[in-house]
Amino acid sequence: MNQIQANKIKNIALTGHHSSGKTALAEALLYCAGASDRHGKIAEGTTVCDFDPEEIKRKASLSTALAGFQYGDYWMNLLDTPGILDFAGEEISGIAAADTVLITVSAKSGVRVGTKKAYAAARAMNKATMFAVTKTDDKDANFYNVLTDLKTVFGPTVCPVVVPVIKDSQITSYVNLIEMKAYTYDAKGKAVESEITEIGTAEKEYRLEGLVAAVSEAVAETDEALMEKFFEGEAFTQKELIDGIHNGMNQGLITPVICTSAATMAGIDMLLKEFELLVPAADEVPSDIKCDASAPLAALVCKTVADPFVGKMSYLKVLSGKISSDMTVVNSRTGPEEKIGKLYTLLGKKQTEIKSAEAGDIVAAVKISASTGDTLCTPGNVVEAEMPEFPHPCYSMAVRAKNQGDESKISGGMQRLVEEDPTLTYEQD
Repeated sequence: MNQIQANKIKNIALTGHHSSGKTALAEALLYCAGASDRHGKIAEGTTVCDFDPEEIKRKASLSTALAGFQYGDYWMNLLDTPGILDFAGEEISGIAAADTVLITVSAKSGVRVGTKKAYAAARAMNKATMFAVTKTDDKDANFYNVLTDLKTVFGPTVCPVVVPVIKDSQITSYVNLIEMKAYTYDAKGKAVESEITEIGTAEKEYRLEGLVAAVSEAVAETDEALMEKFFEGEAFTQKELIDGIHNGMNQGLITPVICTSAATMAGIDMLLKEFELLVPAADEVPSDIKCDASAPLAALVCKTVADPFVGKMSYLKVLSGKISSDMTVVNSRTGPEEKIGKLYTLLGKKQTEIKSAEAGDIVAAVKISASTGDTLCTPGNVVEAEMPEFPHPCYSMAVRAKNQGDESKISGGMQRLVEEDPTLTYEQD
């Protein structure tokens, strides 16, 4: 794989309430992008991101999975995080590694506590945010009620970008408000462009006009020249809308909303397109450590995994510089130097060995001693990246060996669990 530069890397965490459609959306995105050769299903245990036997059994994400893939000119790193609140630490790890947080909201159940927690965590870490309204194919879905709910809860930064046209309680097409084009989808999820004027009633056209005005107003807030143009009643060009939303996301002023259906693949292609156009690249994100491949190395250990085949695996967000296998690094927290072994890109459980990675990328290193939250640096240029605080345990339980003499096995297992999940603590009482 060719070396990827920071301006061509998009790091996106999928977060949201439990069962709001994160893993299904990740699967649809990977399939649409050609990164996966089949459209896996959670019910069948065939998804890329939920590959652990326990996740397949429970039909729910229990840990953050990394899926990196090429799409057009960009390298996309998707971090599929759990929505179950017991695994809040996994969500924090995923958000910390990402530059943009895509929050899934079910078109059926709307804003839930997990939605609010994900948004609050993203804002606390100064990440760009985006909403994907999922499950629009559900018979009880109501996109416009959810959009109203999002605006009520999260304020005027909420900006619709892709919306459905609904006729007789059925979605007849999806409209991209930036392009002002409508698309219908066939049974295989293939998009066919159609005229907006041919679909829906006058009432729906009026609704779309109001939505377009809302997009223009949100874009106007990002720049004084655009604000002046808006007040003069001039329509924005497509490029002005794209650049305005892109800059607004990076400044925390705009949170785009896109509607999709992972089951029917409707809107998935448009979501990928918005990743390309709207989501900030790794080198655009404000940070205390500048994302520069020519600078000394600084890499944050954002997650630790006890892999049954390769042993301890650490997810590294390369903040600056370049990391390569056989490179000597220093841990800024503990002090000692160590050598980096093999490096991998991950697509769920699929591991592809690479020789090096540059600033902005997220990769996995095996068998290093660093823990979650540590910073690996070039010797002689020691810096420490900030890692968010993990939630503290709220209850305790006692564990004892069933068979005498197995205490050491329990202790070893507990240590691995604590390494993987910083929200856990373990002590002998």
